[in-house]
Amino acid sequence: MEIVALWQKHAALQYSFASYAARRMKLGLTEIACLEQIQVRGPLTPKEIGQHLNLRSGSVTALIDRLEFKGFVERTRRRDDRRSLRVGLTENAFVAAENDMIPLARTLSQIAGSKSTREREVIETFLSQVNDQLQARCVGKKRSGK
Repeated sequence: MEIVALWQKHAALQYSFASYAARRMKLGLTEIACLEQIQVRGPLTPKEIGQHLNLRSGSVTALIDRLEFKGFVERTRRRDDRRSLRVGLTENAFVAAENDMIPLARTLSQIAGSKSTREREVIETFLSQVNDQLQARCVGKKRSGK
């Protein structure tokens, strides 16, 4: 199968998996996407969450409120600037991820471990380049309405 077709299949399966995990965690897809952004990037400001998810300020506030109410995130004030806050994952988020996300991550690590060093380097380079292209296109489309 051609690489682009495989990537398209991966993207479709990733969406299906996120939907499945969201349903099991009693979350929406935007809520799952927010948790994934925080997991990957570490605690984020509400503005950063909005930028990564292409959401407006009011939507981000409502999103954080829902996730905080459900016990998946917590807001913490920065010590050096009490006006600024960051949103991070709670222990409850990691416990909930134990059902689906963490087992998948372990399986992916096992698959990667079965590859030679050279194979892993090629895969890592390819995925990094794909991620860079996706990131560039996300940044380019933000707030432009396109």
